[in-house]
Amino acid sequence: MAAGQETPIPRLGAEQHLRAAVTAESRGAVDEALAHYRALVTFVPDHPGALLRLAQHERDGGDRVHAVALVRRAIIGARRLGLRADAAPLYAELATTLRELGKLDDSLAAARAGLDHCGEVGGLIWEECQALRALGKHGHRAARLNRLAALQPADPVVLAELGLALLETPSAAQAVRPLRAALDLGLDDDDTALALAGVELRVREFGAAETRLGKILGRAPDHLGALGLRWLLLRLTCRWPEAEVTQQDMLRQIATGAVHPALSPFMLLSCEMAPSLLRDYTHRFQQLAGATSVARPDAPHHGGPLRIGYLSSDFHDHATAILMAGLFEQHDRSRFETFAFSYGPLADSPYRNRLRAAFAHWHDINTLSDAEAAALIRQQQIDVLVELKGITYGSRLGILNHGPAPVTLHYIGYPGTLAHPGIDYLVTDPIVSPPGSEADYAEPLLRLPVCYQVNDDRRERPTATSRSSLGLPDDAVVLCNFNQASKWTAQWFHIWLRALQSHPASVLWLLDPGDDARAVLDAQIAACGVSDRVVWAPRVSPESHLQRLGAADLALDQYPYGSHTTGADALWTGVPMLTCLGRNYAGRVGASLLSAVGLDELITDSPEAYASKLANLLDDRALLRSYRDRLANPATLPLFDTAGFTRAWEDLLMATHARARTAPNP
Repeated sequence: MAAGQETPIPRLGAEQHLRAAVTAESRGAVDEALAHYRALVTFVPDHPGALLRLAQHERDGGDRVHAVALVRRAIIGARRLGLRADAAPLYAELATTLRELGKLDDSLAAARAGLDHCGEVGGLIWEECQALRALGKHGHRAARLNRLAALQPADPVVLAELGLALLETPSAAQAVRPLRAALDLGLDDDDTALALAGVELRVREFGAAETRLGKILGRAPDHLGALGLRWLLLRLTCRWPEAEVTQQDMLRQIATGAVHPALSPFMLLSCEMAPSLLRDYTHRFQQLAGATSVARPDAPHHGGPLRIGYLSSDFHDHATAILMAGLFEQHDRSRFETFAFSYGPLADSPYRNRLRAAFAHWHDINTLSDAEAAALIRQQQIDVLVELKGITYGSRLGILNHGPAPVTLHYIGYPGTLAHPGIDYLVTDPIVSPPGSEADYAEPLLRLPVCYQVNDDRRERPTATSRSSLGLPDDAVVLCNFNQASKWTAQWFHIWLRALQSHPASVLWLLDPGDDARAVLDAQIAACGVSDRVVWAPRVSPESHLQRLGAADLALDQYPYGSHTTGADALWTGVPMLTCLGRNYAGRVGASLLSAVGLDELITDSPEAYASKLANLLDDRALLRSYRDRLANPATLPLFDTAGFTRAWEDLLMATHARARTAPNP
């Protein structure tokens, strides 16, 4: 038979054609079966079964438009015949085909129409969830998958999908249970196991994560995602020699061009690596994530105040809000109209309430897809959009894929290049990103004149808690570091311990890293003979932390990922900080903070100079007190001049918008 010629079939009745089609399919004679189905619909034009099989054939052949028309006819036939549950495959086929055509809203509508017609059929809920996923409606998707999991509690694929969906929501910690259940039910999938290990690290279940990662690496020793998570685990538990070996394995792969979605550039900020290597990896990571940028609206001259949008999930009791609240409040309303686009917690909190009052317009976009959120931002005619999350947990850089504003810049949430085509500029300063470092960034730099980091001069500056109540000796020099343990390294920790050894009238006050890391560190501390002079500080609220922080004499910084908010907290409470310049943005913030309070002499350029300066300060308490005296009135210092920062920030926004007007987007 010539190609494209239909299989000849005898003239039969409708029921005979149906039986013949089913028989032909059972023996693999697809063309013969299709011929019988086509003949059948000449008798019954809306026959559901025949039209479904013809639609599936058209979809498989690439003619999805014709397939949609056929399956819509089939649904009409099902309704005429009064079919309910038996009609579910028709709606599922329609939803799938529409999704493949890129008609995502129509796909979602088809799945939901099927649920209305057929009842809670698992296949239709699944199709609804696939449409929600494509639309980026992660919260709704997780809720519907939760319902599907209740209907199909022993389906490992559904449970895995539920867990992965939860990872895209503020309820990420809840993903542990369904992901574990999926694997316990026999799902053999490294991506699911890797996702579970990642969330186990976030909830500090280190033993479970290590076992899981060990199994993956046992099968695939070069698995970059598993290596990255194991490296993070070793850093979190302060097992630095093992971490160094894993880091070298990881960096060798990265240098060859490898990339994995489980190894975020955010994790690599704690890795001592060349800035160019971090930039290139970040670019590959964004490509892997599907980062793109479409044509954006031109920057108009509308004659009124500049419309500035701020995009974040951190407009609540979070470090970003704590730093930026004063800026939002002090914006010049005659020149700027401010818009918050928030996808963070909806519950009232002190900072959420304060920020809601500060913004001229507030939009909660939690339930909007990325495309819908971008459309809303466009509708508000935003002139400059300020993205505040970057590549951090819970960010929604996908919104930038849809061209929400004429110009978009990234500020404060992520200390480094984002390499996202939807980001036009990165905000920095001359110390964090010195002249000549431009090649380390994928985007052009906007340098603020002093420190890039805003601070709020309305923040409370409480009287320090007594040392005795904190377990600290009254007569010692108290050195402190309140960074996460993942920022510590063997090099810095040993410098600190050697300082204690040579200066008996000193103590080291550290944020408690948890049982696993503390057990490792306690052994090192004991080996140095200073066990009685290291004090572990419990995790407390930001307010309580600020109250206790003033009991310290000197804060200790480190690189490659230095003190950012923790450094500003120390300086605000009158505690000077010792830092060392790193190579990357994340390792130079401490120097920028110190320069902005006039303490440049506490900026060192090598670990050796850092150790020497620390020894000098421990030997000269009068000098150390003089640095503290210079911080007695922090609101008078440039770092904490919120009004001055706001004017500089507004000048930057105006200049950025003017530049966009002269070079409009295509």
